[in-house]
Amino acid sequence: MRNTFRHGDTMIAVESRPATIAFDDLLAATEVVYDQHESMTPWEHCDGFEHTATPERRFRDEADARAMQGSVYCDGHRERLVIELSDEDYGIYQYARERGASRQVAAEMVAAERRRTLAQLVKWYGDGWEWYGVRCHFDVLGDEYNDSLWGIDDPEYAETLKEEIALNVAAQLEEAGYTVAGKPEHRQTWTRADKQARLARNLAAQNWTE
Repeated sequence: MRNTFRHGDTMIAVESRPATIAFDDLLAATEVVYDQHESMTPWEHCDGFEHTATPERRFRDEADARAMQGSVYCDGHRERLVIELSDEDYGIYQYARERGASRQVAAEMVAAERRRTLAQLVKWYGDGWEWYGVRCHFDVLGDEYNDSLWGIDDPEYAETLKEEIALNVAAQLEEAGYTVAGKPEHRQTWTRADKQARLARNLAAQNWTE
């Protein structure tokens, strides 16, 4: 509501609105967008993707190199590369063994994760990648309340962060004197460590036998 009145030679406008803001309105103002400014590659940004990328022409037998799982044509390099992982088991072997997996099963788990990692690298080199950001912009009576997070490589993961960003804006509004209604009872904080721990949780859910 906007009220205008005159005080001497001056017109004064007073604007008012309810002091309670629905959290759903903050969520609606929160969006996942493309990050146009992130310059790092995803393997530089994330742990667990250590590798080498060798031009195929450096191999003695290019036909054999092309048959390798890590062989991929990269537009950025304008040549075919062979991607090879570093000698890394990501802690899976020890984790699985400590929870009852046999040596063979633990080794198979490591091999499966290495195949997945290599396939992801090949996809990045061959198809490219996108970076995303999550942002919330909320305007109240001419005052702006904002929060954002950038440099996210997974759009699905970015979606899970929308509530966190909206909650950060809710905290700013409450500090300014507003009441935010309908907030989640338990604030869930997401970090990259949460994402990296998904594999460990999946492993723990298995019933390992010989």
